[in-house]
Amino acid sequence: MKVLVLMGSPRRNGNTSILCDEFIRGAMESGHETEKINIVDLKVNGCLGCNGCQRNGGTCVQKDDMAGLYDKIMAADVVVLASPIYYYTWTAQMKAVIDRTYALLGRMQNKKFYMISACGAPSEEWNQTMLASFRQYLGCYDETVTEGGYVFGLDTMDAGSVRDKASMEQAYQLGRAI
Repeated sequence: MKVLVLMGSPRRNGNTSILCDEFIRGAMESGHETEKINIVDLKVNGCLGCNGCQRNGGTCVQKDDMAGLYDKIMAADVVVLASPIYYYTWTAQMKAVIDRTYALLGRMQNKKFYMISACGAPSEEWNQTMLASFRQYLGCYDETVTEGGYVFGLDTMDAGSVRDKASMEQAYQLGRAI
């Protein structure tokens, strides 16, 4: 399977990225092809809400790096949305990508989505807004777009602090289980 990891943290080597690398290690050990994209390196504008993509076969009117992401998302069997939690939800960079996938509405099928997120919260109950957002996003697509699972790197405010957390093994095992 083709696994696409969209990493939405402004911290290139932060805790969310470290968890992604463990997920990828597990997926590769299970024989899957993986690609990790740091979306902070791309120019992705926010959605204009113009519905142009819905009128012209899924092509967004904006000319930015999202065009290449559309192709990669459509080619992937598995898509991982990875973002630290900023004020109970996605980073601005990840939210822009999520909003722009509106262009794929009616076309995205047969994909399994995962979520990986590091956060400062001490327990998962603080992250219910993020989890609900992830699940509601998937609900926008047909029943063949499903949730594969999620990992929260809890209590990880300091750089690299995720390394001694149970979430490292959880991310690895989630990747292996694809």
